[in-house]
Amino acid sequence: MTAAHGRLDRPIVLFGPMASGKSSVGAALAELLGARFLDTDALVVAQHGPIPEIFAAHGEDAFRQAEADVIAQVLAQRHPDGLVLALGGGSVLRHETRALLSDVHRVYLRASWDDVAPRLVGSADRPLLHGDAENSWKALMDRRRPVFEALATLSVDTGQNTAAEVAAQIAGTIAARSRRATEGVIA
Repeated sequence: MTAAHGRLDRPIVLFGPMASGKSSVGAALAELLGARFLDTDALVVAQHGPIPEIFAAHGEDAFRQAEADVIAQVLAQRHPDGLVLALGGGSVLRHETRALLSDVHRVYLRASWDDVAPRLVGSADRPLLHGDAENSWKALMDRRRPVFEALATLSVDTGQNTAAEVAAQIAGTIAARSRRATEGVIA
């Protein structure tokens, strides 16, 4: 995970379904590692306004383009203390966005409907969940899961674990893999 100077060797990017804990795990992981934490949803909102308004005024494609632009901007910057970046749930569906992630630690945060339901039910700021939140979420996951699984270099279940526990698991796994790689052992 770290280079000889004690910093992350490359960014850690978290992705997965909405409400899987990307933001809370990302913040905990960045704190644990002494790295910078950024959330693409927050960056898009800062640059373009509220996500539901972007969807309503311009559609999902415009939102995904804004998201891809933010990801490209963030990854092009230097982050001397390291970077943990949380992506929006559908950001990795775009080929262009996946291509930006070729040289990062790609962590898929897995979660089930039962895990995320308490965070989503009644939420007005999730434009892709209309009417029946459970069936909408499950349909999104059916389409997105293969992409998440194919892209991941590490997959972690967020289920019943706290953000701090998931962050510690991610940090430990990446550190162990990096040690093996620097020792010449294939992970």
